Amino acid sequence: MKRNYIKYGKKILALSLAAVLGAASLTTGCGQSSSTEASNASNKENSSSEAAEAGTEAAAPVLTVWSDWGISDYFKDQGDAYYWKAIEEATGVDLQFIDSSGGKDALSILVGTDDLPDIIIEYDGTLPGGVQKMLADGSIVPLNDLMDAGKLPNFKAYLDSDPEADKLCKNDDGLYAWAPMIRKPDSPLVFNGNMIRQDWLDELGLQMPETIQEMEDTLLIFKEKKGCDAGFSFAYKNYDRIVNAYGICEGMYIGKDNKVHFGAIESEYLDFLTLFNRWMEMGILDPDGFTQEIDAFYAKIASGRTGLVWGNTGGELGKIETMKSENPEMDFQPAPNPVLNKGDVFPVDQSNYRVNSIGYMISSTCADMDAAARVIDYVYGEEGNMRANFGEEGVTYEMKDGKPVFTDLVLNNPEGLSIQKALSLYAGNNNKPFLVEKDMMLGNYALEVQKKSLEVWATPDAPVKKMPPLTMTAEEAQEYNSLMTDIQTYLDEFKLKFIMGTESLENYPHFVENIQKMNIDRAIEIQQAAYERYLAR
Repeated sequence: MKRNYIKYGKKILALSLAAVLGAASLTTGCGQSSSTEASNASNKENSSSEAAEAGTEAAAPVLTVWSDWGISDYFKDQGDAYYWKAIEEATGVDLQFIDSSGGKDALSILVGTDDLPDIIIEYDGTLPGGVQKMLADGSIVPLNDLMDAGKLPNFKAYLDSDPEADKLCKNDDGLYAWAPMIRKPDSPLVFNGNMIRQDWLDELGLQMPETIQEMEDTLLIFKEKKGCDAGFSFAYKNYDRIVNAYGICEGMYIGKDNKVHFGAIESEYLDFLTLFNRWMEMGILDPDGFTQEIDAFYAKIASGRTGLVWGNTGGELGKIETMKSENPEMDFQPAPNPVLNKGDVFPVDQSNYRVNSIGYMISSTCADMDAAARVIDYVYGEEGNMRANFGEEGVTYEMKDGKPVFTDLVLNNPEGLSIQKALSLYAGNNNKPFLVEKDMMLGNYALEVQKKSLEVWATPDAPVKKMPPLTMTAEEAQEYNSLMTDIQTYLDEFKLKFIMGTESLENYPHFVENIQKMNIDRAIEIQQAAYERYLAR
């Protein structure tokens, strides 16, 4: 059944106030041989044979699609992107993208109604309770039956070949709520870290800092010699590397003992708070870092007010490189993850989990389950995998020596589009679920400094882990969210007070005691139970 685009818009407008008033709390936490035999049984062939059986005049099934990540500045409708047009042609399905401008609030209104789109492409956690709650309340269907019936042959075959990915894709009951983005085993997994003004290091005869103390000494010299008044700066509260140097995460994490911990109540967290408080008093920590927007952050970089920053390989590092047209002397290079003592191994693994938190879901009201399965399965087969990673042969890439190589349309786009943006018109690289190839990821980073960052920030031997994607029961999730909402609010408030000096560090034991009174032990217990179930999958 083809749903009416206007109907969605009217319903969203009519119910938007209710969404604001009734929004539920979100979960908080710390802190994601490749070719298969089934790929030859492509969905394109399936759709063609089915069409032949029905006759050449048979109309393509129509499915509505929700995706909150479009390219609206290039195409008015997501479905006009060459990528989606190619998938429509390959699968014989007419995809109608509905208006997603209302974001997660608009989508949450449709959950539990007959107006849910047929296919949903969404991040886990953007809706109250996330994907698993949608599965539990019947809003979406588990993919198991379709897999068992041979309707998702490529997806199933890949999971059979990759036990680690399979474990990450299913929940504790063995149900597959969605088909997510999966990074293949050889793909890079660390994409962010600290970056430093290499040109200042060279000018001042300084070595690349490797320890926390060396970092402090360097920032002091930057302040004295370069007039740098926001020495270490960041946006979006990204200062993980400094906390992690002490062997903990700020929130929930998996310790060396393979148990769940909450870092903010451990003695090492006081060491971190003491450091940041000292840096604030020294004038080498940006006091705006905890609240500033990205534009203010970039302005400080451009004006030379900061010499050490946190950022992403493809985001901040790429953006900084574009600033060189106005600041040709500026040379930010990736800095090693700081350790406490020279020669130490950085203790906390910074790797994203190989299954990203974005995926395809099929709603329980889907007009045609088989057609939806064809769309989803296509990108996990050989043909769809090439399309999702590299786009269109002869347009966005060419085969050279048996490997795909991006063309100038991607690498040097005549309209000035970034590599990621230019490729996203033809491929699945921008927030779409598919099997991620290493060559695509590396090809997205045209600059040598970007490729270098992937090596510098890697943490292959780190013994402490960030939390994997866990499945909590409905009761656990409700209790956990209730506990952590209050705890996180309290933590955020007093963390800043300690760092800014408005609350004495001598009161840290009282801070820990208050968090314990808020029943953090029960929250840890819930996470530990979920973690043990995860290990047993």
